[in-house]
Amino acid sequence: MLIIGELINCTRKKVGEAAEKRDEEFFRDLARKQASAGAHMLDVNGGLALQEVELLSWLVDLVQAAVDIPLCLDSADPEALMQALPRCKQRPMVNSISDEPARWKMLPVLKEHRPKVIALCLSEGGMPNGVEDRVATASRLIDRLTAEGFALDDIYVDPCVMPLATGPHGKNLMASVAQIVARYPGVHISAGVSNVSFGLPVRKLLNETFLLLLMAHGLDAAIVDPRDQQLMMNIIATEALLGRDAHCKNYVRAFREGRLGEAPAIHT
Repeated sequence: MLIIGELINCTRKKVGEAAEKRDEEFFRDLARKQASAGAHMLDVNGGLALQEVELLSWLVDLVQAAVDIPLCLDSADPEALMQALPRCKQRPMVNSISDEPARWKMLPVLKEHRPKVIALCLSEGGMPNGVEDRVATASRLIDRLTAEGFALDDIYVDPCVMPLATGPHGKNLMASVAQIVARYPGVHISAGVSNVSFGLPVRKLLNETFLLLLMAHGLDAAIVDPRDQQLMMNIIATEALLGRDAHCKNYVRAFREGRLGEAPAIHT
């Protein structure tokens, strides 16, 4: 399971304020905490108005000086990507292209630098309506990217998580993921799951349970907060149960390293 740390996102109020001040220590701290918590890659979003081109490159340099893991550049601005991608010391990911015509302006930049790519199931018509719509949009994205020379192993389809409170989106998303991975063996599935709980109480419970259900249907990457120990423990256990952890080696290693927490006491 590819864990992409979500916290360096300048559209969040506190992070945006730190970016405005160019607070280097704030971002170094965020990067180090996510890496030490088990993130394999860090999402980097420099989306401040009129600053993204300069800010994204500033963040790339700063974060890479603090941690030695790859970056996921969260931007749809071709100029910002053109400036930032060559600065990446390890092969990055770009989040994200979609089936919207305006987003394909990114294609020349992506073809030049060949990062891994998150393909978001958004079309010109907007958010997907159900299973068939998601699968059709995913198919168009995958077919076009592979025709442009991208390997299936470099494509991460994001099926667009929508609020459960507005319809049976959880069930639809799981079915969509299963169909996409069946149709395109070797493609990856990524998601930011927090939208599923919007408008409902105890959001953390829904988010974490939904992530595990998606893993059972084919999800193998997620943009999450790796500092959430319970979430990380759940992911490690679920990978073992799904047969993604040969001989439970990662599970046992996590236990020995103290990453599975203490066993609860049993009272009789």
